[in-house]
Amino acid sequence: MTALRRAFAVLPVLALGAQLSVFAQGLHVDKGNGFQFQPPKGWTQVPIQVEEKWIATKWLSDRKYDDKESGFTHQPLMRVIVFDKASVNPGGGETDSAGGKKEEGGAKPGDEIDLSRPYLDYKDYLKRNYHDGGFYVSAEKEIKIGETPVTMLEVKIEKLVQTGKKRIFCWVFKAEWGDLAIECEVLEQSVEKLQATVINAFKTFKLITRDPNAKKTDVGGGPKLKVVDPNETPEQQKKRRMEMEDVMFKKAIADLPKDWTTKRTPHFLVLNHAGAKYQEKVIAHAEAVRNWLDREFGDIGPGYVQGCIIRICKDRDEERAFSRGSGDSWSSDSRELVTSESKDGLNEYEFQYLGRGLMNMFFHDKNDELYGALPTWLESGLREYIGTAVLKGGQLNFVPDMSEKETAREGWQKNKYKPVRSLFEMTSKDMFGGEDGRYIYGQCTSVVRYLMGPGKANKKHAALIKDYLKYLLEVVAENDKAARAAVPKGEAKTEEEEEEEFRKRRKQDWSAKEKEFLQQVQKKTFGSWTDADWAILHAAWEKFAK
Repeated sequence: MTALRRAFAVLPVLALGAQLSVFAQGLHVDKGNGFQFQPPKGWTQVPIQVEEKWIATKWLSDRKYDDKESGFTHQPLMRVIVFDKASVNPGGGETDSAGGKKEEGGAKPGDEIDLSRPYLDYKDYLKRNYHDGGFYVSAEKEIKIGETPVTMLEVKIEKLVQTGKKRIFCWVFKAEWGDLAIECEVLEQSVEKLQATVINAFKTFKLITRDPNAKKTDVGGGPKLKVVDPNETPEQQKKRRMEMEDVMFKKAIADLPKDWTTKRTPHFLVLNHAGAKYQEKVIAHAEAVRNWLDREFGDIGPGYVQGCIIRICKDRDEERAFSRGSGDSWSSDSRELVTSESKDGLNEYEFQYLGRGLMNMFFHDKNDELYGALPTWLESGLREYIGTAVLKGGQLNFVPDMSEKETAREGWQKNKYKPVRSLFEMTSKDMFGGEDGRYIYGQCTSVVRYLMGPGKANKKHAALIKDYLKYLLEVVAENDKAARAAVPKGEAKTEEEEEEEFRKRRKQDWSAKEKEFLQQVQKKTFGSWTDADWAILHAAWEKFAK
């Protein structure tokens, strides 16, 4: 008998009320989203990512379970997911009763995009989050608990065997305003051990009257993201981003579990569940990186760099549970970095992640056009350079880590490196399409280390990266102008339709003409360079790198 059938067998008992006395911790009541339930004994509540407005609560198991086939260790996570009948679709425009758009033409500047409703229902959620996981619904039944219609589901995930076959238990409760789904994913090999724990928690789940005045997940009524006007001025952009920042920070603080702390710094909101000493170390590092970015690249664009959230989890298990969100496309605009205090002495990797994330946000906000066009050699090189920065005596020291040093030794031994001149013209496919990708990736970082470090003492090399960025923007502008001119003008086309066609054409052109684009930038940046100049640059880098 499957766990779902066993659940069906005991359903008559539910009409008499759940027996909450078997649970050690208190009832979790969410008046804003309209539900209550009893989490399993010993499980810990995990904070919700700011952009995960469709997730009401998360609870992490106090135990880990090993998969004997894959060797993968899994820690079950129980979630309650809200599927509200939103008045605005993710793509903008009002919706009809079936969820379709009333208006044609898609989102326009000023339209509101409802980030709280990225999914139509639970099955849409499954399809978009497990599209590579080979999932299928193995059992399903429609029942009623009291007057509430409930869909009871079991879902099997079998394709991703490298991380263990899994099963999802889910009950979807239907209310007038939408659906609430309580789900828990467990290893297939752990089903027999966990099914009673999971089902007993599900049996305590109950819909209650929503309180509009209570704090709740911003579903269907929270802040919306406005479609940006392409002609927005820097002043308008700054105002909009500051408003978004304020809303994001307030929501993050409001959603924190009681044992977390908050702290504002010049550039960040820090949410902490780790030690106070580690928090200060994270803050000092993050502020140092941000100040360095301002000094080195503050002039790359007029954009206002929006403040971000740094969330410090107590350990890696909590970080993994927190980061297990939706995978939804809307999260690409997140302004939150999640890290944790490692107990195994590997905190250096947490600081690498932090530095890289700060760089991505900084470049994106300062100049999105530039960030989107950065060639692979420069973007990957800068990411690794900034990621491996170490704060000592109030100063950032940019030194390669052990992994980078080991890869470099192998690269020199096996003669895997390219002339710097050709490195600058390599496409992403050129770099990573073959077996030597990791060596070329390492060379990109090493070249950036030279140019950002000792290369600044060489008059010819001192401003090379800054000059490259300047000329890259010129090429982007020239290519955009040509792409717009190539868009067919039709009497029936609106400005919005022409803009969309231009964006599609530019995207297609980039994938087909990356090599040509890099050569254009190369010509502008190094047009006056001779073969001897290139030889001097390569020799200087090689001397530095060896």
